[in-house]
Amino acid sequence: MKAILCKVDVAKDCSFSVREDILPYMYNRWHYHPELELTMIRKGRGICMVGDSMEDFEDGDIVLLGANLPHMWRNCAEYFTQHSDLHIETIAIHFDENFWGNTFGNLPELKCLRELFDKAKLGLKIKGQTREALQHKIEQTLQASGIKRIEYLLHMLELIASSDSCVTLSSTGFAKAVYVNNSDKINDIFNYTFANFKRKLTINEIAAAVNLSPHSFCRYFKTRTLKTYWQFLTEVRVGYACKLLIQNRMSISRVCYESGFHNLSNFNRCFKFIIKKSPLQYFKEYSNS
Repeated sequence: MKAILCKVDVAKDCSFSVREDILPYMYNRWHYHPELELTMIRKGRGICMVGDSMEDFEDGDIVLLGANLPHMWRNCAEYFTQHSDLHIETIAIHFDENFWGNTFGNLPELKCLRELFDKAKLGLKIKGQTREALQHKIEQTLQASGIKRIEYLLHMLELIASSDSCVTLSSTGFAKAVYVNNSDKINDIFNYTFANFKRKLTINEIAAAVNLSPHSFCRYFKTRTLKTYWQFLTEVRVGYACKLLIQNRMSISRVCYESGFHNLSNFNRCFKFIIKKSPLQYFKEYSNS
């Protein structure tokens, strides 16, 4: 998938970047960078797109992204309203796979990290006790300097490498479809979709919005994402429906229409196909947990 190349700035007296962001919303462009990224969402909600996956993110989530893996963080719609008092807080650690040098990186004791970096090419979401342990360590790394920064990073990577609580985000086949050329066409499609998914959309409309013919648009989107636009749009709507069900402020039929579906039976069918359970089952399981 084509994406925007982002430059990660590193201080002259540091070998990798540790950055705290407190902003109205997260950087919401489809982008990539040669550095690996370990991000903790201290405060914020929305959808995280990694490769060909799309998942909700919320307070406390931690994700490890491999080198040159396209991704985008998109906050919920309420973050973009004119008088919103919401904001995000994140800590992002960016580091080159060999920032400590080939000699150190190839030590036999670091084999587990080399294997971890390979797994991270598809993105990893860290859960369970590992996530809890990392939250404190990431905060420590933000405040650390000198050798301590490297010590903390090594320890965190070791924790992730030895954990069985990591979930792969993108599919294996996606790696073969990654093209790291500069283009924001796909980003325009994503942004237009996120802004308009609640209403009825047509291929003609979305194609015109990005200056493509309908035929070229369908071919372009399928080539870049390995799925049709309708599959993607349905995933966006179902993802938003999950958020509404968790909030428990409206009935399932209201959630259906608020998420952009125009037929309750179609909503139930699409939801079950993607989430593997009905909206009611999803709501009950989340409420019980």
